[in-house]
Amino acid sequence: MRVLLLNPSSDEKFVKESRCQHKAAVFQSVYPPMTLATMAALLRNSHDLKIVDAMAAGSGRKETLEQAARFNPDFVVVNTSTPTMANDLAIIDELSARIPSALFAVFGVTATYFAEDIIKRPSVSAVVLGEPEITILEMTRSADWRSVKGLVSKDEKGDVFRTPARAPFDVDSLPPPAWDLLDLSSYRMPVTGEKYVIVASGRGCPYECIFCVSPSYYGRKFRKKSVNNVIDEIRFAKSLGISSFFFFVETFTLDKQYVLDLCEGISREDLGITWFCNSRVDTVDFDVFSAMFKAGCRLVSFGIESGNQALLTEARKGTTLAQARQAVDLARKAGLATLGHFVFGLPGETGKTIKETVSFAKSLPLHFAEFHIATPFPGSVLFESMKPETFDDVDWSRFEYSSHVISSSVDLEAARSKAYRSFYLRPGVAWNMIGFYGWGSLPAVLKTGYNFIRGRFGG
Repeated sequence: MRVLLLNPSSDEKFVKESRCQHKAAVFQSVYPPMTLATMAALLRNSHDLKIVDAMAAGSGRKETLEQAARFNPDFVVVNTSTPTMANDLAIIDELSARIPSALFAVFGVTATYFAEDIIKRPSVSAVVLGEPEITILEMTRSADWRSVKGLVSKDEKGDVFRTPARAPFDVDSLPPPAWDLLDLSSYRMPVTGEKYVIVASGRGCPYECIFCVSPSYYGRKFRKKSVNNVIDEIRFAKSLGISSFFFFVETFTLDKQYVLDLCEGISREDLGITWFCNSRVDTVDFDVFSAMFKAGCRLVSFGIESGNQALLTEARKGTTLAQARQAVDLARKAGLATLGHFVFGLPGETGKTIKETVSFAKSLPLHFAEFHIATPFPGSVLFESMKPETFDDVDWSRFEYSSHVISSSVDLEAARSKAYRSFYLRPGVAWNMIGFYGWGSLPAVLKTGYNFIRGRFGG
């Protein structure tokens, strides 16, 4: 079987990896397609396989269609995201017209939520529900997709069927992503321009934040990869010339002992890597940060979300402002750079609470801050408060972190622009960035500052 794994092109660059689906923002950095690369690793020994990441390559629609059609696949697996959904489906329609014999399967957060709507599209053969890797593998092995768990599909008569849900699987059953099948020069760290890839050390999130889709997509149980398997992934990527990594997991620091064991293993093996990760402010301490720094971590990002405690409580974040301040202080003390994520438009947001959030962000010793607009992605609790009747009732292109789609008395887009300028156009911020990246980063820092001044920030 000839299998094409496709990340379609679009007019703008978007991050499209599981829960993360937003414009590539001021740094214009897209994520390496970890899910597609993992599928490729599962399929490569049994099928004639090709990965096309048209998003990272910056390919136009015509070029994407021609490249895909030349491969003449039997089965096409398409990575979709909420804001690019209309674009992704249109490309599937056009490619199906060129290759009428091919079967098309789609996966993604919104595809999962609106599977029954999307499967009605003549060009779509199946919609994968939730995490897609094992489902896609079984689809390539089965002549009857009714026997494959975790999908919505249709038979030869066009009758739609839904198979039983797939239970969360052991993430150690997944091989290292097939990064060797991609042009890794397309994936660069912000400012430094170093090539990097993603390492997913685990999946799942037990928390209840109303704006997050992770529990509905990956489940609430935290499933960890063994330390040895994570180190094997790192070694494989290093053999391809990669020394920078993003540990992509809902909360990297959720299991303290696991983090300490992993960091000890990385340090013991003397892998010579640098990496960054995300965290919650209530799952860290100085010992964890110190171990991370020793193992090559150089930046940790925190979902701080708001500077108003009542909003955090309403959003079911489960953290406090005091915990946020302590976490940032401890990370800095351990030598780590810090990035804070903040969200405007949570339930109860006012002009006053937005000012409190910006003031709180500026009061913390953060190197970087990102300000997002609360986006009710399908699968989140926030979405249920404004759930449309049908998939076609929504302009999905506006469902990303820079667009205001939630009812609010505040102009959230204007507030976001003002927040970025207020945070970054301070004398000490540029010095912080240069101190972190080095003097060689000065041109990139100046370009970044210019983009902020001009309001060129996306997700």
